[in-house]
Amino acid sequence: MLLAVAILWGSSYVFAKLTVQAGMHSGLINACRGTMCVIAGYLLFFKKINKINRKDIKLGLLMGTINFLGYYLQTDALRYTTPAKNAFLTTLYIAVAPLILWLVWHERPQRKTYFAITLAIIGMAIITNVTSGGLHFQYGDLLTLVSTIFWALQLIYFGKYAPQVSSPWVVIFMIGLCQGVYGWITVLLTERSTLGQVHWLQALVPLAILAIGVTFLAQGMQITAQAYTDATSAGLILMLESFFASVFSVILGYDPLTPRLVVGGIILLLANAIMQVDLRQLPFFKKKSA
Repeated sequence: MLLAVAILWGSSYVFAKLTVQAGMHSGLINACRGTMCVIAGYLLFFKKINKINRKDIKLGLLMGTINFLGYYLQTDALRYTTPAKNAFLTTLYIAVAPLILWLVWHERPQRKTYFAITLAIIGMAIITNVTSGGLHFQYGDLLTLVSTIFWALQLIYFGKYAPQVSSPWVVIFMIGLCQGVYGWITVLLTERSTLGQVHWLQALVPLAILAIGVTFLAQGMQITAQAYTDATSAGLILMLESFFASVFSVILGYDPLTPRLVVGGIILLLANAIMQVDLRQLPFFKKKSA
């Protein structure tokens, strides 16, 4: 189930890029996908959703707001960068999460965190080509980096608070509701002039896939599946999201298969793997300690 989630998440970067190419801006994309998610969620799980309580609403609004901000920034970044670069930079949230836990919840990170973050920065520098570009990011890269803060917060809140709600599908319903409401507010305030540029027929299919397959199905599967596996296994499987995103992006011609993309991506994946694996349990380190 988690492998299917990683594939769905990986494909989402390409589908989001297709909606952007169809003339949709980030607010409209999130408004439509949130609305579709709410409709699908209620039709399938209306009995559970009808039993929603005050705690569900409170936690759902919090997680839905964080999710919208992450998606909005990440999707808007696709107007200025490629799906593979967007996906790889997004994986930094796994390195950012321990820092937020330290600063906000006072949970001190392990020593390996510093090494992993250093590796991640090196990989990020290679992918974004800052070494030859005067040490500055493209605008899309910067937006993606800011979005990692919200993805890290979502990872933390999903782990700490999602189990407290009455049903995982209630959380997904609230996430879709926040996406829809915040998205339509964004459209009314900032994107009304762009509505005439949208090719609706071109955007409809990728938009439906994003709404049903990614916002609704994948996140519901993630919350459900993590109850049946340990955090390390789940993290390593979900980390394949960026790998599948790059595969789809290269196959569809959005990114060339360059050494910079491969090397930088491998370094970022290695950094994330170090964050997820308990090195003390590996045979090499066990022998050393013995």
